[in-house]
Amino acid sequence: MKQTKILYVDDEQSALDVLKMGLGDKGYNVQTCLSGQDALEYMKNTIPDLIIADLRMQPMNGFELFQNVKKLKNAAAVPFLFLTAVDDYLAQKYGQTLGVDAYVVKPYNLDNLEAIIRRKLGEE
Repeated sequence: MKQTKILYVDDEQSALDVLKMGLGDKGYNVQTCLSGQDALEYMKNTIPDLIIADLRMQPMNGFELFQNVKKLKNAAAVPFLFLTAVDDYLAQKYGQTLGVDAYVVKPYNLDNLEAIIRRKLGEE
């Protein structure tokens, strides 16, 4: 069975470390990037099975990253989740309008997040 590759993009190293360890313990191969630019650079060579991104990042925010990813032919169909502290109805609505697969608010429950990931990857 191939190991699922998840790309997690957040500008806080501690957030990257915690999720990488948590999902790593559940058997996922988690690659991390500290910015949207780094993530797009990474995806020139490797297309993940799923992308998780924070919303509040500089200079490219999560919405902008999502829109850039959807322009990449080989990554347009990759499930994309927001994992963010922005608990805002309008932000969630905007994410839905763009076509984001899920919007998860921090602090998150790792088991619930994994269930969403499994659903988005068609593993349930």
